[in-house]
Amino acid sequence: MKTKLIRPAMVLTLICTLTAAATADSASDAAMKRKLLGYWNSGRHTYLFKSDGICYMVEGTTTYHWDIRGGVYYVEAMPYEIVSLNEKEFEYRSRDKNASPYIRDGLERCSKKDIEQLKKCCSDWMKEHE
Repeated sequence: MKTKLIRPAMVLTLICTLTAAATADSASDAAMKRKLLGYWNSGRHTYLFKSDGICYMVEGTTTYHWDIRGGVYYVEAMPYEIVSLNEKEFEYRSRDKNASPYIRDGLERCSKKDIEQLKKCCSDWMKEHE
């Protein structure tokens, strides 16, 4: 009788554990996505990350789809390891083991002053994309 009850209890425990882990991952992914929203500068270009999963190059024609799933940053379908993501910087690197060395890239959050300058020089573009 005890054996018959132990097996279902173990299965139920496993299901609850996996569900809790998946929920924690999705909450963590949602928090990282919120951190990434807004204007970022690469040194060459400024980008706008929107909540619909589209990233726009300010005053450019480049757009791409982005996502964060399972703690991994995706550009289109290409996965990148997130090195750091906080209020001021976003660093990521290629997961391609054939790249030498692993390609690493980073963005810096635009300051309020930077955004004000963008509004002055790129007002039509910003109205269209905000």
